[in-house]
Amino acid sequence: MAEPPTFARFLTRAFTGLYAPILRRQLMTLGLLDGLKTYIVAAAMVVTGLAQVLGVNLPAFDTHASGQLVLEGLAVLFLRHGLKTGA
Repeated sequence: MAEPPTFARFLTRAFTGLYAPILRRQLMTLGLLDGLKTYIVAAAMVVTGLAQVLGVNLPAFDTHASGQLVLEGLAVLFLRHGLKTGA
């Protein structure tokens, strides 16, 4: 015997039926973040590295050296900026 539909299942089906195609289209184009995705990743690397330097324990980054993460983040940031202005 099938379970009666719950409100959560109803919301899930409504979301996937109505909003999933819209969300998929927006995520596939990512027009909102054009030109900023690399800067966001570089900033996240620098912030994560600085947090580790200050003593914040981030379990997902235990194997990474904090100084190396900061320097790689800065390298990505300046490389992207140099390519953007030099081209």
